[in-house]
Amino acid sequence: MLKENEFIELLENIGLTRNQALVYFALIKAGLKGSIVRELDHALEIKRTNIYPILSDLTQIGCVKESGRAEKSKNATIYIALDPVQFLDHLIQKKHAEIENLLQVKKTHSKSLQTIFKKGIEVKLDEIDSKLKDYFKPLIDSGWWIQSYIERKELAMFNYQVYDCLLHAPHARFLKDCSFHLFIFDYDIEKDNNALEFFKQGLKRKTKEMKSYFFDIKQFQLADDKLNIFEKQLHCFKMRVKIKDLENSEYFTEILGEFKDNERKDQYYEIGKAVILPIKEKIFYLWAESEEILKEMIEPILKIEVI
Repeated sequence: MLKENEFIELLENIGLTRNQALVYFALIKAGLKGSIVRELDHALEIKRTNIYPILSDLTQIGCVKESGRAEKSKNATIYIALDPVQFLDHLIQKKHAEIENLLQVKKTHSKSLQTIFKKGIEVKLDEIDSKLKDYFKPLIDSGWWIQSYIERKELAMFNYQVYDCLLHAPHARFLKDCSFHLFIFDYDIEKDNNALEFFKQGLKRKTKEMKSYFFDIKQFQLADDKLNIFEKQLHCFKMRVKIKDLENSEYFTEILGEFKDNERKDQYYEIGKAVILPIKEKIFYLWAESEEILKEMIEPILKIEVI
């Protein structure tokens, strides 16, 4: 027969945590008489306050159940282990069901998932909210497509809706992905300078976090700037990365040939701009590699919202 530590490891190998395995095995040893929490506390090096949630988890898993009250111990709940054979049969049935589900997913969806893996995903215009269709239709008509679309609500300090979209610009030079974010408030935020400043700083911080992760760039800078476009002056961020970091990023391999061997590796290279466009109750936040592409994204917005 296995030693006690080996039984604990065995229970861990079938899916229990270390502490769950210790509690369950202690109850197995107690047999049909079971144990109360105080007895488990004495037998195990686990704090009593931690034993209660462990027993709750084991009950949900299906290997422990309550079995009456201990009259001599102030009616404390008695816990007993489910018969190990029954518990293992339960796990086997569950694993069989999971395998059947995996086989069904493979049969019905594997080809679609593989296509997305190789070519990316394309969201159709009729799959997005009607609020966005008119902004995107001119772009799609000229060869763009929608790579991702998420709708969510924020209820922290402001009540607003958010639409997060990723657009593909086929004529972009090296970064085809363009971000399109639309925030819709229940009041005219364009006139609220304090709220706008709050959002500018929040967008700047979030963009730096997300782009640093997405591009796998160590030195990622966002510099405040102004962009004059369609007779409007918009607040924007210039996005810059260190030249030496481009060598380790798959997104920028196409432009490495532009740099001379003797060029300083600690110099920064501008990879794009992010523009903040507040209009009445909406804030549009757009990112692209060039001002020309940003103009393409902004033009339909202004035609709809201003003209």
